[in-house]
Amino acid sequence: MCVAEDVFPPDLGYSPRRLAAVLRRYTPRRALDMGCGSGYLALVLSKNGAREVWAADNHPPAVACTRENAARNPLLEVRAVKSDLFAAIPPGTTFDLIVFNQPFYPSTTRRGVFGMARDGGRAIIERFLTQARGFITRESVILMPFSQMAGSENDPGAIAAQLGYTSRIVHRESDGPYAHVIHEIRALDSRPGPDGRARVQD
Repeated sequence: MCVAEDVFPPDLGYSPRRLAAVLRRYTPRRALDMGCGSGYLALVLSKNGAREVWAADNHPPAVACTRENAARNPLLEVRAVKSDLFAAIPPGTTFDLIVFNQPFYPSTTRRGVFGMARDGGRAIIERFLTQARGFITRESVILMPFSQMAGSENDPGAIAAQLGYTSRIVHRESDGPYAHVIHEIRALDSRPGPDGRARVQD
């Protein structure tokens, strides 16, 4: 798998591997890997059987890297676009599942790394969840990881509740003295299917 310079590598930190494992629980028809980096999670979604997979990132090297990795895996189909969150996603497009391995907190350097900027943490989570309403249905699922080391003000679960979503933790483990979790976020009136998985529309 290609991981280009200044592109977030999937083996850095806990989130990508844990998210990949959690994604096996869901059966979306159309899925989106937001902030795709190398495209690792987008490829996992396609390998798991999602019929249509989008990958979006505002960092040009990440989009190029995702496209190269998709080309290296011709049996997997991923549509990679350069996009500031949902800006380049066609209006009216809805996703059964969106996974966003968001920056846990703002960049502390002027340039940032991996394309991260000063709107990380709460700022980008609020922007993302506000915009996401136009791209989900009542049955859609959003998955977002979080480490307590980033501070409660940057917790996607709490921010989602403030914005009118429901949230539950679907994965938890210790990361040293901190808990590392994955939130499942849904529209307030959504419900899981009888098996607890995301219901999808054909």
